[in-house]
Amino acid sequence: MWFKNAQIFQLKDTESLDTNELIDKIPEFPLKECGSQEEFSFGWLPLIRNSEQWSLASDRCLLFRAGKEEKVLPSAVVREELEAKVAEIELIEGRKVGRKEKSDMKDELVFTLRPKAFSKRTDIWAYIDLQAKILVLNSTNASMTEQLFKHLQTTLGSFPMTPLQAQVSPSSLMTDWLVKNEVPASLETGDECEIQDASEDKATIRFKSLEPLSEDVTRHLQQGMAVKNLGLRWTDKLSFVLHDDLTLRKIKFDDALKEAAFNDSQGGGLSDMDANFSLMSLTMREFFTSYCLWFEIN
Repeated sequence: MWFKNAQIFQLKDTESLDTNELIDKIPEFPLKECGSQEEFSFGWLPLIRNSEQWSLASDRCLLFRAGKEEKVLPSAVVREELEAKVAEIELIEGRKVGRKEKSDMKDELVFTLRPKAFSKRTDIWAYIDLQAKILVLNSTNASMTEQLFKHLQTTLGSFPMTPLQAQVSPSSLMTDWLVKNEVPASLETGDECEIQDASEDKATIRFKSLEPLSEDVTRHLQQGMAVKNLGLRWTDKLSFVLHDDLTLRKIKFDDALKEAAFNDSQGGGLSDMDANFSLMSLTMREFFTSYCLWFEIN
């Protein structure tokens, strides 16, 4: 399991966080089929479909997976049905349908159509690192993140965590790195970045396949624009795009790490996952130490 995105949260009280309790309780709060009138359902999933393995522990880290099942009811379908009903009333009764009546009709249509809607499932992976005192999510979706936190609280009764608190602005720091050509020793710039001006319209320029330290980029920064996201490579272990909200996207772990995990695996789904997770979580733990230093995260 190699994460492609990462949101990192700090755990407030790891002394009271019992991962054994989480391991025991996860199977008690599984994802259930979305009811006919439910917009969505959310719950835990086995790590591999149809298996009994709900979590995976490695060196004070615990990996788990959740899923969201939601009814897909396209707005175009509702709009078409509503327009047809409104036209029928206006034709037969010879009157205009008011806003309130139209709103009530729409609610009734949604209620009628929802049981016939298709269900779509979205997964979210996460792990807890008790040594680094962090929770890492393989998602940057705000809705999925919120649902995961709620479900952790439902499962454990409480779940003490907080967003990362940077003492310096990520955007300002990344801008300084490029303007001053003072990228931290453990980092190399990649081949993409996005910059934005401070005006109300937030004009944005995206650079692809271009060295961020090039004059094309730094000239705009010297004129007052700021870095919104920046492609980077950390040591020889992973590359990523760092965003100004501290999320990591487009993460790529080095092939040498993946090869080492392959060699450690005994073969098979769970064995492969165990080897991959072990190396990934250790790499991310080491990376988080540098990450905290850059942004002065306590």
